[in-house]
Amino acid sequence: MLCTNDTPLFDFSSNSTKQFIQFLTTFQQTYAPVHGYICIAICTFGIITNLVHVLVLTRPSMRCSAVNCVLTAVAICDMGTMASYLIYICHFVLRKTSSCSPTYSHLWMQFLLWHVVLSIALHTTSLWLAVAMAFIRRMTLKVARLNSEWQRPQFAWRVCMGIYVVVFVLCIPTLLVHDIIEYQQAEWHPPPDCQQYYPANYTAKLYTLHIPESATANGCRFFKLNLWMSGVLFKVIPCILLFFLSTGLMMKLHNASRKRRALLKKNFDSTKKHTNVSDRTTAMLICILIVFLITELPQGFLAILNAIYTTHVHMYIYFHLGDILDLLSLLNSSINFVLYCVMSSRYRNTFWTVVLPPHAYRYFCIKRTSLEMISSAPAATLKSQNRASKTLVNNNITRKNSRKSGCNHDNYRAISEESDDYSLPLFPDAHSDHL
Repeated sequence: MLCTNDTPLFDFSSNSTKQFIQFLTTFQQTYAPVHGYICIAICTFGIITNLVHVLVLTRPSMRCSAVNCVLTAVAICDMGTMASYLIYICHFVLRKTSSCSPTYSHLWMQFLLWHVVLSIALHTTSLWLAVAMAFIRRMTLKVARLNSEWQRPQFAWRVCMGIYVVVFVLCIPTLLVHDIIEYQQAEWHPPPDCQQYYPANYTAKLYTLHIPESATANGCRFFKLNLWMSGVLFKVIPCILLFFLSTGLMMKLHNASRKRRALLKKNFDSTKKHTNVSDRTTAMLICILIVFLITELPQGFLAILNAIYTTHVHMYIYFHLGDILDLLSLLNSSINFVLYCVMSSRYRNTFWTVVLPPHAYRYFCIKRTSLEMISSAPAATLKSQNRASKTLVNNNITRKNSRKSGCNHDNYRAISEESDDYSLPLFPDAHSDHL
């Protein structure tokens, strides 16, 4: 029993409860063998794409936006989370039975403890950065003037640093409710294939994470208080705030689209284009919000449930579903790059300037611009438009090579003149913190 006099969640005299626990056990045994390989693929993809994400967002044309500064901080948190999880999976899951060194040595238990704490801290930081990003985006659209304080990168970085400090301080109790003790029930012996590297009859001590008596005293009061804080401050409140902020943002976009249609009602093609962009933006924001709530809100409720029914939730829920919670969080952390490429043409253009050399980028832009003009212009004007497309691409290359680091007034516009820049994503990924 983890906590004495703990309230039970399940009635094991009920057949339905036994069937439910058996289903969870069967599911965990079926999924566990492939979990490590799936997570390695997701983490590798996520680390690479988030690195590219940082490179794109820190380009001179992108880093003057407050929202992009927050997105950069989110991507850094995601990279740290997935890098830590990648090491954890490789050592504790894939190499557990084939390693020539003790899997649960004191050094690796130190890593596991800090992996738990840092994963929670980085993940929670990402969540609150998402709240800050949504709020900044909402205020940017509301305060429609140049050089607004909400749009300045300096303001965004101050917010990011404040969130970093507060969250890491709030994660100190998680470190205090765990310690490392020697595992008395077994010792480590070298596998047969590794015995030549060790003296005869060699053994090593094994260690494990343990919840100290100070945390379990008085009915696990301190331990449950930490669980309540994790569930409410780290999960539920960010989800609620993001829901209302994103709803308000979508309403703002809808009203802006309606006013635009009224102003452009005489120009049917332009009105239709902006309507399609607005519809795509709203649909994408709804999709991101749904994915975010599906990933994070259940974990918040489980954390609160864990604070009430600590023993049963630890033994039967987290033990069997922890891998799935991790998988959902890692997926959410690794799809940001894909969403940004789909949602923002400015982001796509900046991405190509990062990954393509100048000559390849010039050829790519000429071909793309020519195809767009062919599909939208009469044949008689194609020749002149092709010359115009080359001039436009050369101007883009010149701007690319100028590498100006300053932020002019155009970078602070509350509403970008590029229509699908309304679509900047609001929600990062997240990482499960059930450990």
